[in-house]
Amino acid sequence: MGVAAQINGKEQPNQLYVHGSVLVYSAIDEVAVLEAVPQGINPKILLLDVSVKRAAGPMKGTCRPFLFTKDVEGHQYDQVTVRFEDGTTSTTVVSFLG
Repeated sequence: MGVAAQINGKEQPNQLYVHGSVLVYSAIDEVAVLEAVPQGINPKILLLDVSVKRAAGPMKGTCRPFLFTKDVEGHQYDQVTVRFEDGTTSTTVVSFLG
């Protein structure tokens, strides 16, 4: 479960891209990424929730990629924390490109 985050400052409006992968049990499982509600107390840290909609099919562990994008203003976020259904989290520093 790796996660990376970048803000592309050359795009107007600036875009935040958060991408990573999550281990799923079937190649046809669906991965969804949503902004957590409510967000935390630090407005410089974006909280995201990753959920997996399990589908019937052969059980074989595989990594599924995910991507989350959001319009932002400049250096709006310093970090992104992704929360997974199993209770684990992954926090990454946001890099600014441009």
